[in-house]
Order: sequence, then C-alpha cells, then structure tokens
Amino acid sequence: MFIKPYEEAKMTLGLRALARRLTSKHPLYDQITRELLQAEAGEHGEKFIMKQLEKLTFVRGIHVLHNISLQRPFPMQLDIVVITKYEVIIIESKNIKGEVELKNRPRQMIRTLETGERRVFHHPEVQLEEYMYNLKEFFNQNQIEVPVHGIIVFPFNNARIEYEDSLFPVLMAREVTGYLQQRSLKTKTIDSQSISALLVQHHKPYELFPLCRYYGIEIDAIQTGVICPECQIGQMQWLKMKWICSSCLYSNKKAHKCALQDYGMLINKGITNSQAQHFLRLNNRHTIKRMLMTSCYRKESASKRREYQILL
Repeated sequence: MFIKPYEEAKMTLGLRALARRLTSKHPLYDQITRELLQAEAGEHGEKFIMKQLEKLTFVRGIHVLHNISLQRPFPMQLDIVVITKYEVIIIESKNIKGEVELKNRPRQMIRTLETGERRVFHHPEVQLEEYMYNLKEFFNQNQIEVPVHGIIVFPFNNARIEYEDSLFPVLMAREVTGYLQQRSLKTKTIDSQSISALLVQHHKPYELFPLCRYYGIEIDAIQTGVICPECQIGQMQWLKMKWICSSCLYSNKKAHKCALQDYGMLINKGITNSQAQHFLRLNNRHTIKRMLMTSCYRKESASKRREYQILL
C-alpha cells in the first residue's frame, strides 16, 4: 500500500523556477543548473524505484512512503521507506552513471565516466548508518521498538558497480521487490499501519525557501512576468480574460498561478497587490485582486496593508 506516493520534492520545483528566471550570465546560474540536474536525476531514480514497488501494492502489511523528512530528534531526509510486518527498511537511492566503486578504506564512492573524469562522493553506507541511527532514536522517543534496516539501490543499468564487502545490500531497482518478498524474519510482527501514520504525521517537507535569500541572489536578478508553461520561453500577456503567450500563442486562464508559486519559492510567500502587479507585469489592481483571492489566502495583518499568503 502506498501511504505516501511519489511526489516531486519542493526543492526541485524551486530550483527549476530559479533556473528559468535567472539569466545565463548570472554568476550563480551554472551552479543552480548543476544542482537542478542532480536533483532531477535523483527524482528520476526514486520515481523508477517507486514504480517497481507498485508490484507490492497488494501484499498485505507492506507500506511504502516516498520522501519522508523528519526534524526531530535529528534532521533527516529519507528517499524511500518500506514498512513490512517485521521491520522498517530505508532505501537509499543513487542514480549515478559510469563506473562506480564503493571503497571501504576510507569509505568513498568513486565515479569514473567514459571520458576519464573521476569524482569522489560520500559513501552511501555512511548516510544509511546515520539515517538508521536517527530513525531508531525517533522511534525510541515515540516509545516504539522496531527493527530498522537499510539497502542501497541503483535505479538503472547505466552504472557498472564494483564494491568491497558491504554492510548493506547493494541492489538494482528491479531486484528490490524480490528482495523484500524473500525477507522473512523470525521475530515478532510490528504495527506497520501505526508506524506509517506516525511517520506521515511528523513529516515536514525539506525546503530552503525563499531561495533568493538562501543563495544570496538579488531580487532584481529574478526575471518577472508569466512564463509560458507550454514553450517555457515566451512571456504571456493578459488579454481578453486569459493569458496568451507572445511566442507560441498558447493560452491559459490560470497561468498566473505558476508565476505566483515561483514568487513564493524564490522571493517571499507573502505578497501584496502592488508586488503582484509588478511581478506578473499586469497593471490592473482589480484583476490582480481577483487572482490573489483565488490563488492565495488572505493573511491577517495588524497594518493596513493587505497581504496574501502563497500556498506552496
């Protein structure tokens, strides 16, 4: 049962918004695009693993949760959590291509591309050990005794993997369901439903919004306007009660919602009518008011200034 199905991380959405609203000449543009590509690759791999786990949908007592973030007792972001009748298993996904070596002394993951380029990463075992310890502490604080294990999963066959003796199983995505079905622990069963509900209850999405403040980017560097969701290039204009792209002529009545989401992720979750007029490039306070009232909620303020809160 998918208690928390696949959903693209908000941080990935924010990086995508930042990349499309920064000029390529901005000094942080290359860094942002690299981070976006890494985030999208990770999302792609996790989505594929979740697709494989759909084969377990009707297996009684198995619950699957994607992208669980807990803040206490220690901050942690878990790619995928599988809860069976006997244990909790953390899946650490690594979507990486090339020749991959998992070294023990010291523990490193070394990737070599066909071009000969080599790069050293943290060993996924180190991350898994930390996550397992933190999750056990979380359960202890909630007075729950449950076995916690971990596996390392490479989603695709674009990596040739060599590893020394490993503390955790190293699998390809298509092996995961078989691995889970074969596990039969001779221990007492656990309440997988209650444990799943507890994790979802304490889940708090990982985000660093607004990203302009996080990266130290000037607000003036952010491109304003409603960017066409169809061609991702053209600027849209509000004509005859709808947005029309100046490049591909695509039309949409609610394209401003995506632009407001960009504003919330990049600049501020709070927005006034005048700020929305500037960002959407639409000098009509009455139209903007209607857009804000249907896209946001009114924020109570002691001042006379009317401010709306963007829902992310």
